[in-house]
Amino acid sequence: MPSLNIDLIRRGMRYSTIEGSFATVFIALSSGAFLTGYVLMFGAKEFVIGLIGAIPFISQALQIFAAYLLRKYKSPRKLAIILSIFNRWVWIFFIFLPFVNFSDKIKIFIFVSLLFISSSAGALLGNIWTIWVGEIVPSQVRGKYFGKRTAYNNAVNIVMFFLSAWLLDHLKRTDEKIGFAVIASICFISGLITTVLFKYHPDVNLEFEEESSLKDEIPKPFKDKNFRKFIFFFAQWNFSVGLSAPFMAYHMLTNLKVDFSTIAIFNMLTMSLNIFFSQWWGRLIDRFGAKNVLMFNASNIVYIPVLWLLATPNFILPLYLDAIMTGIAWSGFNLSALSMLLSMSPTKSRSSYVAILSIFSGFGYLIASILAGYIGTLFKDFSIEIFALRFWNMHILFFLSFVSRMASAVVLARMPEVQAKSFFAMLDSISTTILRVFTTLGNMVIIRKENEE
Repeated sequence: MPSLNIDLIRRGMRYSTIEGSFATVFIALSSGAFLTGYVLMFGAKEFVIGLIGAIPFISQALQIFAAYLLRKYKSPRKLAIILSIFNRWVWIFFIFLPFVNFSDKIKIFIFVSLLFISSSAGALLGNIWTIWVGEIVPSQVRGKYFGKRTAYNNAVNIVMFFLSAWLLDHLKRTDEKIGFAVIASICFISGLITTVLFKYHPDVNLEFEEESSLKDEIPKPFKDKNFRKFIFFFAQWNFSVGLSAPFMAYHMLTNLKVDFSTIAIFNMLTMSLNIFFSQWWGRLIDRFGAKNVLMFNASNIVYIPVLWLLATPNFILPLYLDAIMTGIAWSGFNLSALSMLLSMSPTKSRSSYVAILSIFSGFGYLIASILAGYIGTLFKDFSIEIFALRFWNMHILFFLSFVSRMASAVVLARMPEVQAKSFFAMLDSISTTILRVFTTLGNMVIIRKENEE
């Protein structure tokens, strides 16, 4: 297979952006609040919520087989098409599951089983997609390209998420089952489109060391001192996030009584900021290095669980602040994490590097999610009032997540970067940009007042 010329590279980047928009819709509607609401329809409790949150990360262990598949079949495009069918087309069963005449326990079992199949294929797909797109997109423009791609994808997500939430709230008044069947239908159609679009991506010629087997490849990431630290950080970080993230949607729907339309507003706010900041983070990554951008955003993400300690059914302002911080900080975190992964992993062994990182970070999330589900069940009757604030079992998890995230940020701060650049120079650039924005806004206000006078 010949190497890619400039026309194939541009085509691949263009179709990857289009495919990413539909993939973003699929991911948004097949996870988070919609997924939690779907299984709550069958009477799921805290432990099941924790298990469902852990399933995508249980599946990460299968990523190691992606390296084997790539070596055997050579074609990332063919593998991506096949895996996307198992990952995304399986949602056709979720369209009809609410109407099947089974008990709720059996429906939950079927749901969890199908979700595991979907997540397992998705884990393999994610690994292969990372290798594939890493070969298509030139290294010197990765930050800029992924920032722009994320912005476009999130613009589509805003529209689809809001319409889906409004539609679900409207249909729930008539029949909850119909509402979630419609959401599952949108997931299935979006997934179907991504599979078709994969056909138009250019395939790539992956190089592997001739005498290197999968058995030889697996130990390589552990022999890389800097990458070992990268693995340890993400395992601890995902453990910290896993203590709270699977239960945020559950807490909103059951304890705070937030409807899907309001959740859509949170998502719209998050995605809008994501669009605005993604390209900016991409430029900062290219200029100051991914490690600095990762550290800056991780330091802000640490405080998100604290906001959830303050929210009440009559005071959901902290959730709006969470949406703002998520839109700004997580966009930069994810972009810089991907850039670091691509820069720290050698091309010929990238599949095994991606797989090992995903397995260990997934294992951290898995342990945390199951542990959090057990804690939530153990303290299901917990309730205490402090300074007019009512705290439930979920608040225990949010506090533990905050403490653990703090420890993870310290680990990241001590991790070196191969091409280190000044963190404080980046802070100076960020502060200068913020000052420029506020100065411009202030001047606009002054000019407007002068015109009114």
